[in-house]
Amino acid sequence: MRSLLALALLINALLVTMAVPPVRAADSLTPPWVGVWDCEVATFTFTPTHYDAGEGPMPIRAATVDDGVWTLSFDDDYRINLSAVTKTTMEWLSQASGDGFSCKRLS
Repeated sequence: MRSLLALALLINALLVTMAVPPVRAADSLTPPWVGVWDCEVATFTFTPTHYDAGEGPMPIRAATVDDGVWTLSFDDDYRINLSAVTKTTMEWLSQASGDGFSCKRLS
């Protein structure tokens, strides 16, 4: 009788666990580079969908991450890499020109 009760409790616990989705922090859904950054030559603004280096927003066509390095892809095969992204700093690199800047978060 005890083993049946224990089995019923275990099954109930498993069903409850499977029915409740895991809790995820809202920040985990937002890429770490989203924000306003001082990148030495200009203020760069990143949203989840656009990048603006001061010349008007460009739509981000794809954002991938490999070993902590984010690659943002834009129209005309333009790409930038964002690496060493923390809450306060990141490194910006243009794949087209090879220019690189150290960025500090403004907001």
